[in-house]
Amino acid sequence: MVDFDALEAAGISNARHRAALIDYLDKLGFSADEMVEAERRGRLFGLAGDALQGPGRPAYSLRTAAEALGVTLPEVATAWTALGLTIADPDALMLSQMDVDGLATWVACKALVGDVPALAFLRILGNAMSRVAEAGGTMVRMARPDLLMAISGDELTTAMAYREITEITHTFGVLIDAVFRQHIVSARTHFEGVITDASATVTCGVGFADLTGFTQLTQVMDPTDLFDLLTDFGGSVSDMVHTDGGRVVKFIGDEVMWVTSTPELLVKVAMDLVEHPRARETGLQVRAGLGFGEVLAIGGDYFGNPVNLAARLVAAAAPGQILASTDVRDQLPDWTAIPQEPLTLKGFDDPVLAYDLHMSR
Repeated sequence: MVDFDALEAAGISNARHRAALIDYLDKLGFSADEMVEAERRGRLFGLAGDALQGPGRPAYSLRTAAEALGVTLPEVATAWTALGLTIADPDALMLSQMDVDGLATWVACKALVGDVPALAFLRILGNAMSRVAEAGGTMVRMARPDLLMAISGDELTTAMAYREITEITHTFGVLIDAVFRQHIVSARTHFEGVITDASATVTCGVGFADLTGFTQLTQVMDPTDLFDLLTDFGGSVSDMVHTDGGRVVKFIGDEVMWVTSTPELLVKVAMDLVEHPRARETGLQVRAGLGFGEVLAIGGDYFGNPVNLAARLVAAAAPGQILASTDVRDQLPDWTAIPQEPLTLKGFDDPVLAYDLHMSR
C-alpha cells in the first residue's frame, strides 16, 4: 500500500491529490525513492517513460568514466561536449554503463585514426543524433498531443501516453544501428566509384535544387499544412535522389544538395526534381544548379569549386530551369544544351558560362 504521508514528507507535493498517478507508478514497480527523485526533477509524470527512454541507471561520473576508459578527464569532457552533451559537475553520477561502453568505442576509434579525426566524427555524430532526436520528438508530439501536460491537463493521462510511446521509441537504437550498417555499405560503394587517390578528394557531380515561391507560401499556409508539405516534399525528394543513384548530402531549409558518381545521374536527378508533381500541385516550382569535378569529401559534406558553382547557379536559375556548369556540359558532349549569357556570380571574379539543360528536353 502506498504511504502518501511518507511521500509528502519526502518531498512529493500533494501526494494524495495525485493518488492516481502515484498508484499507476507503484503498479509499474517504481519505488518511493525513485518517485521522490523524479519529483525533485519536476518529472514525476515522466518517470514511467524516462525509465525506458534513458540510457540506464547512472553509475559513473565523468571523472570515474575517464578512469574506466584509461583517458584523462579533459579528454572525455571534450569528447562529451563534441557530442553536443554537457555535464556541469564532473563528479556527479550522470553516466550509465551504456554511456561508458559507447565512449569506449570512441577511445578505440581515436587509437586507430588519431585524436582529431575521431573528435570530428563525434561532432558529426552528435549533430546527426540531435536532429534525429528532435525529428522523433516532433513526430510523436504531433501524433500524440496528450504527451504535453499543457494539452492533457492531467498528469496520469500524460504519464500513460508517454509510457506507451517510449515502449516503441526506446527501441529506436535497434533501427538506428541497422540503418547505420546499411549506410556504411552504401557510402563505401559510392566512394569506390568516385575516389581518385588516398586523399579526401573525389570526382563527382554536385547538385542543388530549391523551391521557388516557398517563402510566400509559408505566409499563407497554416503550420499543419506546411508541415505536411515539407514532410512530403522532403521525403519524395530523398526517394527520387536515391532511386536515381544519387546521395542526399543535406537539406538547407527548402533547398537540397546531392551528389552522384556520374554526370548522367546528376542530370537525371535534377530533371526529376524540377518535374516534381507535388510541388506543381502546390503552385511551387523547382530550379536546379549543377557542377562536376574534384571536391573534398569531409565529414559527410562536400567542398570545392564545383560545389560553390552549383550553389550559385541554383540561385541564378529561373523557376523550372536547370543551369549546368561548363564542366557538366563537357562531360555530356552529346547532350543538347542551351548556352546562357555569361553570369556574374558572387565569389567568382570572372563571368561564368552556364547551360540550360531543362529547356532542351
